[in-house]
Amino acid sequence: KKIELQSQKVEALKLYKKGLLENLSRNIVENEVLLKEIGFFQTSSIDKTIKSNEKQVNLYNYMDVYKHKIIKKKDLPKLQITSAKENQIKANNLRKGDILFTPSSETPDDIGHSICIQEDLDNTVYSYHLLRFRPKIKLNTLFANYYFNNSKIRNQIIKYATGATRFTVSLDSFSKIKVNIPSYEEQVLFGNILYSLSNIIKLENNKLNKLQELKKGLMQNMFV
Repeated sequence: KKIELQSQKVEALKLYKKGLLENLSRNIVENEVLLKEIGFFQTSSIDKTIKSNEKQVNLYNYMDVYKHKIIKKKDLPKLQITSAKENQIKANNLRKGDILFTPSSETPDDIGHSICIQEDLDNTVYSYHLLRFRPKIKLNTLFANYYFNNSKIRNQIIKYATGATRFTVSLDSFSKIKVNIPSYEEQVLFGNILYSLSNIIKLENNKLNKLQELKKGLMQNMFV
């Protein structure tokens, strides 16, 4: 019963967070702009192969973004190691405020996941499966991390998907995505609220996992 109640609590918090994000997107109606007007996109040609004549670097790959894995400087050892040429490292570096998108997927409705880089990441690049957007305007990184994952933006991305066995969205199509950016003060407020709520969800989900492990252990002990 505790597991059932805790599971309901976690789902309710997730729905609440989703509702906040969707309401935020709907309520910002002024200052609609295209992404190409507030920043620029950059592709990558870096793969997972380590070559002896290249410099070894940390690699942010597709699954890191798909799973919304936020990597800070202290987390860099968690990333895969690959190699790249000096010009690639310079062109495909990662700075605080950069936004990485997944421009392809096996199904159209699974395209357009994103994360916002929270700190400058030295000696770190992103794979050719990703697309980097570098804003020219001031964006709060916590706000951007959640805002660019809301359904209003992702539905626009999905609409541009083309393909047969694997679907992709072109760089030009990404540039046409429309966004509504609130004032920086509002970004900070929304970002902090969503970040706090995400941490609460994580804590409550950990409680759920512990209850499930406890039940599993008790059931196993029944047959000892």
